[in-house]
Amino acid sequence: MKTVLLVLVIGSVVACGAVQIEQPTDFYPPTPTLCLVPGCSCLEDNSTSLVNVICSCQNKQVLKIGLLSRVSDSSQPPENTGSLLVENCHHVELYSRLVNH
Repeated sequence: MKTVLLVLVIGSVVACGAVQIEQPTDFYPPTPTLCLVPGCSCLEDNSTSLVNVICSCQNKQVLKIGLLSRVSDSSQPPENTGSLLVENCHHVELYSRLVNH
């Protein structure tokens, strides 16, 4: 069984009664691999052969992470991903069957 560490760092979340209209989010076209998404990098751990994926979003970047076979406009982490760190993203979408598929 493969174990994957998934860490999401989300900034301050404030609940309020007013509705705020947001500025348009930065749009980056989907890439087949998460390693090529702007702000993301993939580092292989030589001792385990697993890849540590780190995504530090820029501005109001939206990040869609999923399997390309299921969601065509998402970015897929490497098959041998050991950890995934996502931080500073305006919006993150994690699609089904991403872990232990």
